[in-house]
Amino acid sequence: MKNITAVSNKVLLIDLSKDEIRTLDVPEKTRRDYIGGKGLALKLLHDNIKPGIEALSGDNMLVFATGPTAGTAAPAGNRFVIASKSPLTGIFACSYVGGRFGLSLKKAGFDGLIVTGNSQKPINIHINDDKITFEDAADDWGLDTYDFQEKHVDAGEWVVIGPAGENLVKYSVIASKKRVAGRCGLGAVMGSKNIKGISATGSLKVKPTDPAGFKKSLRIAQKKVLSHDNSGRRLKELGTAQNVRIYGSSNIMPVRNFSKPSFDKLEDISAEKIRDNHTIKSAGCTGCPIKCGKVGNYNGKKLVTPEYETIAIMGANLLISDISKIALWNDKLNRLGLDSISTGVSIGFVAELAEKGMVESDITFGNPEVIERSIEDIAYRRGLGDDMAEGVKRLSEKYGGKDFACHVKGLEMAGYDPRGCHGQGLGYATANCGATHLSGSTHSVEVDPMGGKPYIPAHGSRAKAEFVIFLQNLMDMTNASIFCLQTQYPFLEENPLYKILPKFLLRFLSSYIPKFTVNTADLSDYASLLTGLLGCKITQKDLRDVGERIFNLERHMNCEEGISRKDDALPSLMTSETDEAGWEAVDLDAMLARYYKLRGWDDNGIPKKETLTRLGITT
Repeated sequence: MKNITAVSNKVLLIDLSKDEIRTLDVPEKTRRDYIGGKGLALKLLHDNIKPGIEALSGDNMLVFATGPTAGTAAPAGNRFVIASKSPLTGIFACSYVGGRFGLSLKKAGFDGLIVTGNSQKPINIHINDDKITFEDAADDWGLDTYDFQEKHVDAGEWVVIGPAGENLVKYSVIASKKRVAGRCGLGAVMGSKNIKGISATGSLKVKPTDPAGFKKSLRIAQKKVLSHDNSGRRLKELGTAQNVRIYGSSNIMPVRNFSKPSFDKLEDISAEKIRDNHTIKSAGCTGCPIKCGKVGNYNGKKLVTPEYETIAIMGANLLISDISKIALWNDKLNRLGLDSISTGVSIGFVAELAEKGMVESDITFGNPEVIERSIEDIAYRRGLGDDMAEGVKRLSEKYGGKDFACHVKGLEMAGYDPRGCHGQGLGYATANCGATHLSGSTHSVEVDPMGGKPYIPAHGSRAKAEFVIFLQNLMDMTNASIFCLQTQYPFLEENPLYKILPKFLLRFLSSYIPKFTVNTADLSDYASLLTGLLGCKITQKDLRDVGERIFNLERHMNCEEGISRKDDALPSLMTSETDEAGWEAVDLDAMLARYYKLRGWDDNGIPKKETLTRLGITT
């Protein structure tokens, strides 16, 4: 059996319009500057797509990329990224998923896959080592993601779209096993290319370049992951649903289309109730020691337990407190191929539109029957569901209600209301793909999950720009490597310096001298693991530079699509004065001014030439 030493430096390109299959080499400089994963995917898009192309045209590229960690024992490293120009936002986007497709693609000998052009008919694509074949998918068109994978279980590991992707719903997903790349509508890109599924199988084995060095680093990293209270206990016991009680009691979890700071039936949808009232087993991504995914028994059905985001947006946001209903909807959303966040925000927005007499609809808050019907209407573009399938931004442009349309840059807002954590508002406004919770997620430092004082205050602008920038760069670095974000807690919080410092002093330094905290953050575990994998010295500074470079590259690409200061905005209801207890209006302008200065961008939010030059980004 042949081995791959961490990376193959090969990317497979399939051009459906030209009927062309070839491989691209990954230069050593690209590997050092961008590592893999998100970094590699964005670099491929930057080098091969001209600004201004239509997201659902054959000119768009759909990129799948793995990282050096895939196929190894690196903690939570077997995820992969999917990147493209988003049909929902019109700018570039990346979405992340567990499943097994990325691992199988790596074992087939490829660090990435690019699909461009459009097929004239529905097809499935099979990658078996270096053999690429196509088959007619006419009989598969219309199958949900689970039924399709069950039908073709012997063909390898799949990425697949459901009916929503086939119908070009602007926020349709791509599934791998029962995990999905949920954000930004990349399922519609795959559907526009007439691809139902792509399978991968491979016979290669992945080895670290420096086995002894990697083993030593791995032993330290695994110990931290398993001993940390979050990754070693809370996530194992409760999954990401642990956040329901944390953020629901901190005026952060969205309620009634982001119009209220608290939900009076919070405990009914809490992780603790799920644990106590449903039979649960742990599940998770391949090779992950955390296993934050859960499976439960809901009204006699064995279903995947919803993650925090789904519980928040399809539950409290719609005034639904029946966790069994939410679990059933989660299953339906995954089968149909819909993003639970964008779906729930779209339904909530229409409920408020109808309540205000701005649209004719029977969709109301707290009405499970109508909500369940709406999910299918969106996936199949039936009736008002056809408009809802376009997303909240386009809905507000057609029907009004822009002040309570909860999106940024066209991407529906995730499960954290910025009026309860102002740094998250800055993170939403400046995140490259829109209102994602996976970029600059300061809610994790603005709220202490154990009920104590957080690193920085939830309200106000102090220290927010510094922490948002650090966390955005950190996230892009981990998504390039690829490490799951859940490794950030044990790797960073086990910093010996942070353990020595009294908590009150660390909080003071974080709030008043934030450069101290972000500049002393310990990235040594990431650096040593990657050094062992790649066989070349990777320093903490290298990783900080990688994260900053990737974030600025994506911003530069989006600026070429017309993004600027005008788009770094929040819905007006979040920047306006409020009387709700626990909420304060977000002073976004003050935070943006500081953020742009620290980023090296001009007053219009455009990266300066000297910033791009310093980072080695060619224009």
